[in-house]
Amino acid sequence: MLAAVSTILLASLLVGIVLRRISIAYKHGLRSIPGPRLARFTDAWRVHFVSRGRAHEDYLALHDKYGPIVRTAPSAMDISDPAAIPILYGASSPFLKSEFYSLFTMLYEGKTIDSLFSTRDPIRHRNLKRPIAQKFSMSSVRTLEPLVDSCTRVFLDSMHDLSGEALDLDVWLQWYAFDAIYAMTFSTSPGFVKGRRDVSGIIGGMDWILRYAAVVGQIPWLHGWVDPVLKFAMRVGVFDLGPLMIVTEMVEKAVREYDAALSEEVAGRQDFLAYLRQQSKSTGEMLGKSELQNHLMNNLLAGSDTTAMALRAVFYFVVKDGRVYECLQREIDKADAEGRLGEFVSYSECLEMKYLQACIKEALRMHPGVAFPLERVVPPDCTSIPVCGKEYYVPPGTVIGINPAVVQRDRDVFGADADDFRPERWFVDVSDAGDEARVRRMERTILAFGAGHRLCTGKHISLMEMGKFVPQILRNFRVEFADESNREWSVKTYWFAKQSGMRMKMTPRGKAERKSGD
Repeated sequence: MLAAVSTILLASLLVGIVLRRISIAYKHGLRSIPGPRLARFTDAWRVHFVSRGRAHEDYLALHDKYGPIVRTAPSAMDISDPAAIPILYGASSPFLKSEFYSLFTMLYEGKTIDSLFSTRDPIRHRNLKRPIAQKFSMSSVRTLEPLVDSCTRVFLDSMHDLSGEALDLDVWLQWYAFDAIYAMTFSTSPGFVKGRRDVSGIIGGMDWILRYAAVVGQIPWLHGWVDPVLKFAMRVGVFDLGPLMIVTEMVEKAVREYDAALSEEVAGRQDFLAYLRQQSKSTGEMLGKSELQNHLMNNLLAGSDTTAMALRAVFYFVVKDGRVYECLQREIDKADAEGRLGEFVSYSECLEMKYLQACIKEALRMHPGVAFPLERVVPPDCTSIPVCGKEYYVPPGTVIGINPAVVQRDRDVFGADADDFRPERWFVDVSDAGDEARVRRMERTILAFGAGHRLCTGKHISLMEMGKFVPQILRNFRVEFADESNREWSVKTYWFAKQSGMRMKMTPRGKAERKSGD
């Protein structure tokens, strides 16, 4: 009798689960949205989809197959229409971040703390941004240039030492980017480039966290179950997040040393820590320990990856295209020969090199650092969303997003050759009265740094680093693939689309070569 009752209860439970899945799959507003059949019934499809690390390619393939709107989970869909960007991400948009971002909260002293990136609350975001907004402005980042130049000098010295040798440029650029953001934060360097190694395995530790967040974040409630298991596994030594703990300790040590220093020893510092401490003193509002740690950690963990990926994209696409390389080389050499460049290219000087700026824009378009949908949640009062001229009713609570890696290849916006690297597309044809509007439309479609009030706060820092570093390298070295028969990189995407396999070599250029532009 008991066995029969148990069987009936189990069968009822299974039937209930199946019926629930079916009702979700065919609920009003989503049943007409095309997409993979299994994605209608379970989030597990999306977990498998992103776990392969090919999101930068696979989302493009999805839209090629199903069109501008694709259902990717029972209550999630992806859009590729550029016109939806201001709706989802505009400054006054009511669409808030999804639970996916909660997996990027930081752990400090046993407590989770929201960062500028992870918080879903717009008021909390505004309060977090207030103390640092000025330091991230375009005018303020110029005060950080000497700190960046000191890291560039170490990189140049290393390239001279390795003259003509094959090297993994992708790895070196990651080291440089971490050294640079660390220097801008604390006025010193951890020595990745100088030591020619991943110090304390920090970068590898960051990669592991990204992979976990990207995959488990497809079913965010799973994190509540998995997290205690991970913490237990760390305690018993199955794996360890020591590298990230080391970053935490590095930040704490830098703060202690600053606070213990005499006022005259830190008076001239222009780094982020000095700025935050000086702001606290001038306003009388002292940042709490966890909030200070939050801002400084966010700088290091987010700032190094984004700039490294962008630098890789610029060098990869420029070196791969001989015509573009020579055009850029001529512009840099001309500016150098005319005395328009200092010992280290300044931010102001790089902004005057229009072809360089076009190459940077085009590289960010071709390879945005983030190749996942920038997820938002449909608000309660939303009745419909227009996609390519058609209105779609989408139930409140549905997760919806636009993938930068998809929308930035839109042929209506960027032209029939949107899959090609062509910096010239960013130039305005003054003979065409409507061409300025074309370029403005392209700029509005770029999501490499996000959009609206959630625009990446470090955008100007990253652009400053790239604008200074790229011409500094090309004026001093000839950059080539180490093996011309192997000119392709590898990309693995777990939120960030991280590149590897960039085997290149740098050969110093003599003064005569620089003068001739050869």
